Amino acid sequence: MAEEKQEKKKAGIVKRIFRWLGLGVLSILLGLGIWFQAPWKVIAVLLIVLLACTALPKPYRKWFWATVAAVIITLIVWVFLPDSDIGDWKPYTFDKELAAIEAKRAIPDSENAAIIYNQLLEKSENEPDAPESYQKLDRFTPWRTKDHPEAAKWLKQNRTTIQTLMEVAEMEKCRFPISVDYMNLDEGMVRLSKIRQWAYLVTSAGNNDIGDRRIDQGIEKYITVIQMGKHQHQQPTMVDFMVGIALEALAVRQFNYLIVTANAKEKRLKVIEEALAEIKHNWSSNLSEVIDNEKLFFKKFWGLYYEINSEGKTRLNRNLSKKCVEEKELTEKQLYWAKKATRAGIILHWFFMPSTPQKAGQIIDDAYERYYAMAEPDFDWATTKSNFDWQAMTEIFSLKYRFNFHYMTKFMAGTSEGVYHRIHDIYLRLLTDKKGCQLLIGLRRYKNKTRDWPESLDEIKSFVPAETFIDPTNEGEYAYKLTDDSFTLYSKGKNGIDEDGRQEKNVGTYYNPNLIDAGCDDWQIWPKPKRKSSRNSEEENTDAE
Repeated sequence: MAEEKQEKKKAGIVKRIFRWLGLGVLSILLGLGIWFQAPWKVIAVLLIVLLACTALPKPYRKWFWATVAAVIITLIVWVFLPDSDIGDWKPYTFDKELAAIEAKRAIPDSENAAIIYNQLLEKSENEPDAPESYQKLDRFTPWRTKDHPEAAKWLKQNRTTIQTLMEVAEMEKCRFPISVDYMNLDEGMVRLSKIRQWAYLVTSAGNNDIGDRRIDQGIEKYITVIQMGKHQHQQPTMVDFMVGIALEALAVRQFNYLIVTANAKEKRLKVIEEALAEIKHNWSSNLSEVIDNEKLFFKKFWGLYYEINSEGKTRLNRNLSKKCVEEKELTEKQLYWAKKATRAGIILHWFFMPSTPQKAGQIIDDAYERYYAMAEPDFDWATTKSNFDWQAMTEIFSLKYRFNFHYMTKFMAGTSEGVYHRIHDIYLRLLTDKKGCQLLIGLRRYKNKTRDWPESLDEIKSFVPAETFIDPTNEGEYAYKLTDDSFTLYSKGKNGIDEDGRQEKNVGTYYNPNLIDAGCDDWQIWPKPKRKSSRNSEEENTDAE
């Protein structure tokens, strides 16, 4: 009898230990949920269970746990029910917002350069790779046919494509369909990759023209590249905008070489000036469109967690996408369990996701709202962070992290902030390159008149507009210095300090062994930094009239 009492006593002690341990775990989870601002549904469930274990009278607790068990069993049964309710449900795609953006951009097909680009894309699917001799060409240096006959032959084989690109460049407008489906981004990247290849193809043809003394034809091809860049930054995506700037900068670089190393006469200088005037950007509208597109991209991403039917009703998505099934090539057994896992995931999504896609969309709008200030002319770039905040990425592992949809959306939007700063820096650098090229035109005009390069930029003020001398990167002056037989021209960078043209290696695109000084951010206009892979020596070109 005593032993039986002793056993009951021990069992009671163990029971109390487990009870208090369970209460402790629940209390810790509730505290963590409040600290990390978990969704209210999670906190409510934890609070209800904790109160049931403490405040609820003992006679009613068994009924509470019986109810909990019934709910769990019901959910398990629901997960394994046959897929008989698919009906006409499909992922929610925010099509109305996409249609509104497309409507603003709509133009007739006859005015749309994208139609011709897409036709070229279709024709180029099975094109052979370029020969090695062509791939080894320095993209920035004129070359002669007799020096690279195989590369010249390749260009001749592609003259139809080059001519088509030159014709399409005469069209002002270009509107590619907006792609905001993260499951189908490859198509856009393939297009951009091909357009870059075409730009290099046209540039190489222009370099060949310059090398063989077909100066006017070469200039015409460089202008084509500017127009191709102009077409790209008409698209409302970060990548298109960056590619557009890169193509325009490529053409400006070619003009720089032609202006300085060739005996360019006034007639051709005016043609180049007119081409530079076509490099126009409206930062406010460009960035606003990019942010609109970014918002829609994330809305489409989160929209995959919802479904809508023909009656307009919405619910959490409980079906695998056809694309997912096709790409993974699941067996019948794997497909069965994948569907069940998807349905089980809805239970977790119910706790985390907003109740409707419209509410999710509004939260995303709110997260991106503050970034529109960057599109304003008076935005203070100098006092806001200019680099991607990698520290913010660690918040997911720190006590700053908040486990809710609002925070997750704000966090994802925040990862783009540094990118907007980077785009703005590159945008200013393009304007700096553009004005630098205009200064080179003034310098060439001075030399054409006096046969010498000027002592300072003050001597060319009569040859170029006054605003040309203001560096967009720092609102200061460009640095100009005579050398033994030429000169150097460069921007003093964002810090506005003359650092003798030096910059960190990761500041620029091109390789220069002298770019070793940490913190230096000068940007060379002339002489251009040589690429590490350059195989061609630069030769002086004489422009025969």
